[in-house]
Amino acid sequence: MSRAEDERDRVEVSRLLAGAMKAIASVRYCWLATEAKAGGPNVIRPMGRLPPEPGDKEWTIWFVTDGRSRKASDIRRAGKVALIFQHDADDAFVALTGAAALQESASEVRRRWKDAYNRYFPTEADRAAAAFVEVEAERMELWIRGVTPEPFGLRATTLERDAAGAWRLIGG
Repeated sequence: MSRAEDERDRVEVSRLLAGAMKAIASVRYCWLATEAKAGGPNVIRPMGRLPPEPGDKEWTIWFVTDGRSRKASDIRRAGKVALIFQHDADDAFVALTGAAALQESASEVRRRWKDAYNRYFPTEADRAAAAFVEVEAERMELWIRGVTPEPFGLRATTLERDAAGAWRLIGG
């Protein structure tokens, strides 16, 4: 591949990532799917994405959850999830898959804890079971009007991370 083609691909990937980031930032909730113990998906749970904190890696998405839940068990066992973001006003749909880990240590929970979470974890026992889900995006499929190729919705534009963490265009 020529230097010009490499640069064109880099610009296109940057444009697609910016469109995906805008879509994700535009919505408070997404859908989370995990792998069921018997295989197949445990679909789907609405989740409130947490705003990034200083020092968080780009393309890492956080949630707070109950460590006693089925989704927590699925994440502990499988370590992979899918997230689906939808922003109707922009005809923007982003499906992410990636490695998921539960951050359950008392120090990590304390560091990320906000008083607003107390309403979801009202008792001391509930707060002791709280965990944070950390999802590192590895692959995304995009349908974003005006960003992904026309005709809109015919097929997904797919990005994947390589071993070094750089995004590359797979299809579209």
